[in-house]
Amino acid sequence: MADSSLEISNSSDSALATSDTRFNGVLPQLIREWRQRRAAKTQTSAQRNSLAAFLRKWHKRAGVFAFAVMIWLGASGFLINQSAEWGYDTARIDWPALMSLYGLKASPPREGFVAGNHWLAEGGDTLFLDSKPVDFSISKPRGMVASSASGQQLLYVAGRESLLLLTIDGSVYDRLTPPILPLRTIQEVGTVNGDVVAIRGETESYQSPDGGMSWEPIAPAEVRWSGPSELSEAQRDALAPYSRPSLPAERALLDLHSGQIFGEAGVWIVNIVGILSIWLGISGIWMTLRMQRQMKRRAKA
Repeated sequence: MADSSLEISNSSDSALATSDTRFNGVLPQLIREWRQRRAAKTQTSAQRNSLAAFLRKWHKRAGVFAFAVMIWLGASGFLINQSAEWGYDTARIDWPALMSLYGLKASPPREGFVAGNHWLAEGGDTLFLDSKPVDFSISKPRGMVASSASGQQLLYVAGRESLLLLTIDGSVYDRLTPPILPLRTIQEVGTVNGDVVAIRGETESYQSPDGGMSWEPIAPAEVRWSGPSELSEAQRDALAPYSRPSLPAERALLDLHSGQIFGEAGVWIVNIVGILSIWLGISGIWMTLRMQRQMKRRAKA
């Protein structure tokens, strides 16, 4: 009987020892797994916090850059919309710094028309008489001659559809058009015997002994026609201050708004700002939703 009790006691001790051994082996494993899960959660949380910090930092930086460019785009866009009302669609600007961005430089005309001691040249949209801009307009001058057949010394400037009479100081004396002129289009203007004005059309030529009031046919060979002459360096230098390039203000505003005024780099800046605007919107929504979730969790806790 005693032996039997001793065996049961030894068996119980052996079972307890085995159970302790198993428990001692499982417990560290459970602790390790718990620590691993906790470390994984901590790492995930750290990664999320790191991503959030990264987004916040670059969201601010990108926002400052985009804000500066948005001012540029907003101001130029506003001015473009007001262009017609404020006259930017017709106004022209000739700022040297702006012209250099377009690669435009002053380029005085190389040729003009000479009549006695006077000369006429066309530079851009402006006509110059004796190096001074004049306030009259005539499309594509065909020539210039001097004549006193009308009783006073006048300059005759031929355009495609009219003959302009000028005083020596450049004032407009008269403008002759059909039916006073016998031609609808003028090809050339010249003089006969040095003083009688003559004009030539596509097939016919006429002269006016009285300075433009009446006309009669004449053979083209009898006329000394006015042709373009090369301007001297002194004459071109005199025209340089008036020959600065210009462009419409609206064109400059459009190129400023699109970035093309700064070349390819400017276009890419505007493109990058567009991409940043999309990124700012997405990152801003993500950070807002994340903050709302955190606030809800804190409220529940």
